Amino acid sequence: MTANGPGTAKTAFIFPGHCVSVGMGRSEPWQNPAVERLYSYAGELLGYDIKALMLAGPLERLRQTSCAQPAVFLASLSVFLELEYLGAAADLVAGRSLGDLTAVVAAGGLSPEEGLRLIKTRGEIFERACAASPGRMSVLLGLPEDTVRRICAQAACDSGEVCAVAGVNTAENFVISGGAAALAAADRAARAAGGHVMEIHMPGAFHSPLMRGAELEFSEVLAKADFREPRLPVADDRSPGGFVAGRAGLRKFLTAQISTGVDWRRRSEILRGAGVCVLCELGPSQGMARIASGAIPGSSYYEISSSSAARAFFRERAA
Repeated sequence: MTANGPGTAKTAFIFPGHCVSVGMGRSEPWQNPAVERLYSYAGELLGYDIKALMLAGPLERLRQTSCAQPAVFLASLSVFLELEYLGAAADLVAGRSLGDLTAVVAAGGLSPEEGLRLIKTRGEIFERACAASPGRMSVLLGLPEDTVRRICAQAACDSGEVCAVAGVNTAENFVISGGAAALAAADRAARAAGGHVMEIHMPGAFHSPLMRGAELEFSEVLAKADFREPRLPVADDRSPGGFVAGRAGLRKFLTAQISTGVDWRRRSEILRGAGVCVLCELGPSQGMARIASGAIPGSSYYEISSSSAARAFFRERAA
């Protein structure tokens, strides 16, 4: 667990997107028996021991989309269930990409079992989409948004491939996504413009038009899902009010960003406007709580990935 700065008032639980590493879901015992029951159910549903895969790899298999998405979901939801068992509550929740689905489960909009079934299907759909339309992703740092968008447009024009802004994190931190040739051209142009480029290990061009087929297929799956009225507000940068509009809005919310960009900068503004001062990223960290904290003066952020970190956070907040 890491923390930064003082803070009180409202607490947000944040759920990351696609990010995996061997050692996820640490083997230390969980106090909440619901966690082990969820892992047992996951093993039966998936047909393999996902907890063992998360703990020991191999990394190549863990990175496969059909494995990675259930793994991230389980790693994040385990921490949430532990915090809930301890009595640590959030005032609202927010997710990023697949973390949106985890956030909906944490808010009570889906049962953990239904959420796991959906994330299994989502991973399989995404894996097929990436095989059909290969691509990759990069992070561009140190350039303003208009420059990044011009670079993407020019790279797409020159290559004849998709090149799109897939994520807005801050005023100078952007994720781009698309075909390999287009991304290579965009990376070169960004460096020439004085930016810094980081290639990220993703199995495809997530949050780009190349995922439109996956979006349509998953929307059909969601049409049959058993949604409930959420107990907690779920941050939604595409809603005029900044939060998902109840049960009726959940299906649209969970498909809205599959083929378009994720605006974490806007979600950070929503959290700030809601009075959030404590931000907890649960599971494998993508730095989302840290980024949001940077946009909220006087806030504190935590990255909680294990039972022991959950207990430490609970003790600190209860003191």
